[in-house]
Amino acid sequence: MSKTLQKEVDPILCASQERKISGELSYNELTRLKDVIEPSSQPIRADLEFSRIGKFVVVTGRISASLVLQCVACLEALDFQVEIDVKLAIINSESLLNQLPDNYEPCLLEGDHLLISELVESEVVLVLPDVPRHNVCPIDLPKSSSSKDFALQMEEKKNPFDVLESLKKH
Repeated sequence: MSKTLQKEVDPILCASQERKISGELSYNELTRLKDVIEPSSQPIRADLEFSRIGKFVVVTGRISASLVLQCVACLEALDFQVEIDVKLAIINSESLLNQLPDNYEPCLLEGDHLLISELVESEVVLVLPDVPRHNVCPIDLPKSSSSKDFALQMEEKKNPFDVLESLKKH
């Protein structure tokens, strides 16, 4: 059984020890993704390594998962594979953004410790589709508003200027 990633670490200490952290985040451990993915999703797997490049603490590794989303068109389950190559530079000030090592993304650290589960969830959130949808839905969808499944009712709206028209007549 893999260990959980609900771990708070000191990134500077981890980098000095060149620490490797591996583990999984199950559906119940998620905070930001819980409303987006289905409970039947597989755990999110992360293999991360801390090191230094110059004055920067960097995190490299891989995040992978087999998530289940809900298609917005047919409302059926949609399998979504996640494969992320992680290359993050830990910074504590936005003024360091222009000094980042090449090909590294910033990870803003607030305080002295980094919660690994939040880092992993943030990376997964970035790759999720804005509108999850099958390329071809597994069920037939109604093609037009003339389908019997559609219930479109036009409400007769009153003209707001009718009141003014009635005043004008007096």
